[in-house]
Amino acid sequence: MARFSIGTAISDAFGVMRRRPLSVFVWGLILVAPSAATFGLVWPMMGDVFAAMALETGDGDVRDAAFGQMMQFQALSGLLNIVQMLLMVVVYTAIMRAVLRPQEDSYFSLRLGMDELRVAVVGLALIVGLYAAMIVMMLIGGAIGFAVWGAGSPMNWLVIMGLIVAFVVAIFVAMARVSLIMPASVLYRTFAFAEGWRLGRGQTGPLFGMMLLLFLLLVVIEVVVFGIGLAIAVAVGISGGVDWAALQSDRTGANPFEGLDVMLAANWPWFAVGAVVVAMVYGLLMTLHIAPYASACRQLAESGTPSNVDEPASVA
Repeated sequence: MARFSIGTAISDAFGVMRRRPLSVFVWGLILVAPSAATFGLVWPMMGDVFAAMALETGDGDVRDAAFGQMMQFQALSGLLNIVQMLLMVVVYTAIMRAVLRPQEDSYFSLRLGMDELRVAVVGLALIVGLYAAMIVMMLIGGAIGFAVWGAGSPMNWLVIMGLIVAFVVAIFVAMARVSLIMPASVLYRTFAFAEGWRLGRGQTGPLFGMMLLLFLLLVVIEVVVFGIGLAIAVAVGISGGVDWAALQSDRTGANPFEGLDVMLAANWPWFAVGAVVVAMVYGLLMTLHIAPYASACRQLAESGTPSNVDEPASVA
């Protein structure tokens, strides 16, 4: 049976970071941009909503205006969330393409074509399937919980806690089992439900182990980066590098966001540097999260193509 190396998979992710740092930065920037847009566009709108809600008046026009602003806020947030999901599909596909087809010529491996459509459809199908499985498990767990409730404490609580742990582990195992379907769709240039499932046959344990290892690596990196960023922010704030006077002078009780735009304008260099650092770190985290599965898919395809699956055009 074909096997893949977890060490090689993770090493391939770091290899992409080493060879293509600008691509990693662009991937992170693309994913961070919608959040920044949400921050910049929704912030003033939220301030207006708070200010309108704080007015003690029975004027129906004021209430209608506040309600209208809140609806605009919800609509804009929903639209930006959709944009971010679409950009995630583009970036995820680019990362997988950089591992599976690195010889292809495109800017930062970014493209908008059939690969992205396949990843979007496969990803949506997997999400729907996992949610359906979670609903079924919740119904089964509820039935078992009611059945054992009469056993009394602590037996009923032990059974319920055991069910919760078992269901959580089952969800993550299921995610590991289907984790090769999306990269296989990029590798084989098709909706690779069957191909990805066959590639993952007998690999659930290693894939689950790699998922846990990647989770620990991501947590460690996030804690270290957050700690360094917090230390720098505190040092800059204490040293007087940030102008807080603009915030204090313009802030009002009715609008808690009033004056923050002035503070941002007064300290834009710091926020620009922070945005660049956040984009790079986010790109690194996304690459480390996605690339190992693409590498595992490539390794398994090169070790031995599953039955009834055509060889891909290129697995370089």
